[in-house]
Amino acid sequence: MKLYNAAISPYAARCRIQIRHKNLPVELVDPPGGMGSPDVRAANPSGKIPVLEVDGTTLAESWSIMGYLEALYPQPAMQSDDPLIRAQHDAFVRFIDLSLAPALFPLFAALRSHPGDDAIKQASNGLSAQLDILELQLPRLDYDQPLELSDAALLPVVWYARVLGRHFALADCLSGRPNFQNWWQRASGAPAAAQTLDEMQAGLAAMMPALFEH
Repeated sequence: MKLYNAAISPYAARCRIQIRHKNLPVELVDPPGGMGSPDVRAANPSGKIPVLEVDGTTLAESWSIMGYLEALYPQPAMQSDDPLIRAQHDAFVRFIDLSLAPALFPLFAALRSHPGDDAIKQASNGLSAQLDILELQLPRLDYDQPLELSDAALLPVVWYARVLGRHFALADCLSGRPNFQNWWQRASGAPAAAQTLDEMQAGLAAMMPALFEH
């Protein structure tokens, strides 16, 4: 199996965390022809990564890839056996993908457009609102495994939130959110997570060094 991915993609990073934590026989490769290339579109019509290649067949969308790998290689487990707990974590990842991650988009756009302070404040307020919801959601989740699939899904998004926050001189998103702080300390310390986040930093620093010039 091959995973077409890129170091700075948060959605590819969540798959890499799972692959490394479970020591799966998945080769990590750059997208053939580059991002959005005809080869990538042949594998996934949207042109997006990650894409998992399995015996000549391809599977797109990070959460689907992770679910497939978890079913194929159930040990070490990264999901609970309890159907309700699994459903709660699935719902949590939908919040990450549909609410939390999109709240970062205005800050990503600000890297290119250089808007005024009011626009940055508005973007920061939008992100803070979602982080407050996250703070309330975390205690509702049971963590049966040392590292859950939902941890892997959230870690790269939070990493970007912290990087962008520092760049725009915003308060650390962990500040004042004890549940969030405890979660970050636990999840980010896992070896597979730490390796992947370091890889993201190296990739982003090579592409946008100004983000790390403080």
